[in-house]
Amino acid sequence: MSDVALSIVVPTFNTSAMTLATCRAALDTSPPNTELIVVDDASTDNTRELIEAELPNVRVVRLDKNRRFAAAANAGIAITRGSIVLLLNSDAVVEHDALTSLLAAFDNEPSLGIAGARLLNADGTPQWSGGPVPTLAWLTVLAGGFASFLPRRRRALGGAAPAWVSGAAMAFRRAVFDVAGPLREHYRFYAQDLDFCLRARAAGWNVRIVEEARVIHGGGATVRQWRGVEELAHDPSLLWLDLLTWSREHHGIVWATTARGLMIVAALVRVTSRRLRELLLRGDERARSRSTTAAYAAALRQLFVES
Repeated sequence: MSDVALSIVVPTFNTSAMTLATCRAALDTSPPNTELIVVDDASTDNTRELIEAELPNVRVVRLDKNRRFAAAANAGIAITRGSIVLLLNSDAVVEHDALTSLLAAFDNEPSLGIAGARLLNADGTPQWSGGPVPTLAWLTVLAGGFASFLPRRRRALGGAAPAWVSGAAMAFRRAVFDVAGPLREHYRFYAQDLDFCLRARAAGWNVRIVEEARVIHGGGATVRQWRGVEELAHDPSLLWLDLLTWSREHHGIVWATTARGLMIVAALVRVTSRRLRELLLRGDERARSRSTTAAYAAALRQLFVES
């Protein structure tokens, strides 16, 4: 039997510097009998060479071609030896005691199948760490950016029993993955965590956030890298389409078509209001706002053509 207690899997694509920082933090705070696996998803920035040169205790698996996040994660999970696996984004830095807190949660709760970390921004403010099962209203609010107009309440930043936790720092029993996995690779970039958590819950496992397991998450650092938009925490084109894919699979075509229509209306309101507001802006502020609006407009066009 393996003596590995915890396996950490870090998929990465052209984020070598961030990946190095993520690995260093994980190694510095990991309990005994931990293995760390980096899956290099055909990067072109010498990720493998950098990690192997500076962190020889890290196992690096390189894929021959870019297969996107879920496939890279599955490739890493497939070779893990630990009974507990932590899937960690390449821009997620674990804080002191985060890993031991995750392991303790599994030890103390035999029915716990998936545990998410408390994700934080660099300034210590809470970040979206998990949430409820998406509803039509939830998808409308997401596409329209209406959350800031709603009454403050404990939504996806916490709560006693979230339906899903973020895959940015998601720990699970290997036994759960064997039943509810692998991560679905047809999703473009998002919603694999949502889908996996719901399948685990359907199999009888609990899902929750471990408050003591604090992780500083770049929150879209990789998206900003390829989009070049500072304000975005996610790529709306990919996120919205992945949620529609999830909607069709879990609720059927009628529900998904309704969701698509509501999201189109909400996104139209969002893009139009942003463009009107930009008439009052000047200089760099206007340029930054326009680049973000362009990303939302592109996502809206994708909703129109999505079948």
